[in-house]
Order: sequence, then C-alpha cells, then structure tokens
Amino acid sequence: MKVELLSVIGLLLCLIIIGIEYIIHYRLAERQDEHSVRETNINRRMTIRVDGVLRAPTRSCLDSELKAIAEDIDGNYEAYEITIQVMNEVKEKRGDSVEKLIDEVKNEVKPVEIYAQMLDDGDVYHKGYALRRLADLGAVEYKDTMIECLDSKNRDLAYNSAMALALMGDVENVARYIMSIENDRQYSGRIINEFFDDFNGNRADLANCLFEQCNDYMKSTIIKALVPYKIDEFRPMYLEGFSGKNFGMKVACIKALAAFGNPEDEQLLQIAAKDKEWVIRAAAVRGLSLLDSPSALKSVKTALTDKEWWVRQTAANAITNMDISPSDLEDILGGYDRFAADAVKAVLYKKIDSLA
Repeated sequence: MKVELLSVIGLLLCLIIIGIEYIIHYRLAERQDEHSVRETNINRRMTIRVDGVLRAPTRSCLDSELKAIAEDIDGNYEAYEITIQVMNEVKEKRGDSVEKLIDEVKNEVKPVEIYAQMLDDGDVYHKGYALRRLADLGAVEYKDTMIECLDSKNRDLAYNSAMALALMGDVENVARYIMSIENDRQYSGRIINEFFDDFNGNRADLANCLFEQCNDYMKSTIIKALVPYKIDEFRPMYLEGFSGKNFGMKVACIKALAAFGNPEDEQLLQIAAKDKEWVIRAAAVRGLSLLDSPSALKSVKTALTDKEWWVRQTAANAITNMDISPSDLEDILGGYDRFAADAVKAVLYKKIDSLA
C-alpha cells in the first residue's frame, strides 16, 4: 500500500513538472511570436518613414519627415536601430548621398538620450547594451559610468563596460579588466581577440600595458591576438619567445613571426618547419608560403608529405596560393605520394566550387 501511494505521488509530481515546463515553453514561444510581430510592424512602419525622408522634394518637407520619424521612434531603441539599418541598406545602393540624411536623422532623434534612458530604466543586460551603443556614438560624457560598471559583480555588465571602453580606446581601464580575468583561462582566452579587434586606440600600447603585468599564458594569448596586426616593435620579443622553453609562448611567437612574411625569418621558419610539434610545423609552413624563394617553396612541397594531416592541409592551402609553376603542380598531383596529391586536390576542388 505504501509503495503504491508513493508511486501515485511520484506520478503526480512528474505530471505537475511536465505541466509547468509546458506552460513555461508555451509562454516563451508566445513571447517570441509577439516580439517577431512587433519587430515586423516596426520594420514596416520605419521603412515607410525612411522612404518619406529619401523622397522629400523640399527642405521643409524633409524637416517634416524628420520630425515624424523622431515622433514615431519616441525613445524606442529598436525603432531607431531599424531606421538606421534601413537607411544603411539604401546607402549601399545609392552611395554617400544618404550619409548626410542618416546624420540628420540622428540629430533629430538624439540616440544618446535613448540609450542614456536605458541606463536608468533597464536591467543589467540592457544597461550593458546601452553602454556599447553609447560608445559607438562617441558619448564620452558616459565614460565615467562605463568605468564604474567595470567593477560590477555581474559578468555580462562588466564585460560590456570593458568593450565600450575598448571602443573608446581606453588603454588603462581595458587592461585593468583583462587582468581581472587573467586566471579564468576559459573565459579570458575566448574574448581577448574581441578586445583587440574592437580597440579604437593604439593596440601596441594596450599590449605593452598587459605585457608588463600578465602571466605567460595571457602573454601567449595576447601575442596570438596581435598576429593580424603585424606590429613590428614586438618582433624581438617574438624571436626571444620562439627560442624559449615555454611551449605556449613558442607556438604563439612562431605564428606571429610567420604572419610578417619577412625574408629575414626564412631560416628560423625552415627550422620550425622540422619541429617535433605539428602545430609549430603548420605555423612555419604558413609563414614560408608568404616568401618568394625556391627554398621556401621546396619546404612547403615537403610539408605535403608530413605525417600530420593538419600540416599537409596547411601546405596544400599554402602551395595553391604560391607562385608555383604548372609543372610543379603536375608533379604533385601525378606523383607517387597519395597524401600530397589528395591534399592539393581537395583545396583545388573547393576553390573551383567557390568560383562556380
């Protein structure tokens, strides 16, 4: 009897949980539908308003249309962003003549006031979003607020505050935030690239500020983030790091040196192309492919026979972008090394598919 009662109670509890989950999911779907409908309506309405601005025949008509847009937006950030998005789409087709109209819309709508209001009324997520948009708009008067939110216990708000400061090129405070997450490797390693991509200041200054304080893991992560920018002043550090014993630093530094495509580094890259670690060999091959020399081409061809698939694939991608003669390509494709031929064929097929 006791077992049967417990079974019935357990069954009822399961049904209640299933019912609650159904209600929650139903409400979420309903809210999603409501949001989609609202967004569609805003898009339709603001598209009509933008069309009125673009077609205004006189200055007085344009002023009336601009005023109508401001009244229609009425502090709604979604309506404002959709308006600017629609105008930017028109700009791509009609050129810079629309840019002045976009500026006039911004002057009339006053987006800084819209996002400033979000700081007071919104939750932490809207507040973080508002800070990013204010930084986009160059609202330096809110920089103190961004710095204050940098110390928030809410991770999303602190992150968005730091990104806003990155958009403003604030070396000191962005570095302070990055150092605060230095030991959270899973998190910091993932977002360092974002900070350097969006940083609207001197990236070398930011990197130097971090290098003075950070540990080796963070240093290697920053070096990899700097690869696309080829900052020459760090080359001595990259050369030193490649010669060191720290594996992470060695990988980061060879990737950074490879990106320069500097003929002076060919001997170092040749040595790295024979390293016991495949990730270093792959990075070296990528760097050698940027050099216009017979010895570099020979090393890349040799890498097509590497025991590691990733190195062969890197070499195949590299060699098809090098100044290689048709006879060399025929030798690879018709040669006895099946791995080399297959790797190059795979790359060539992809290129042909993309062209088709």
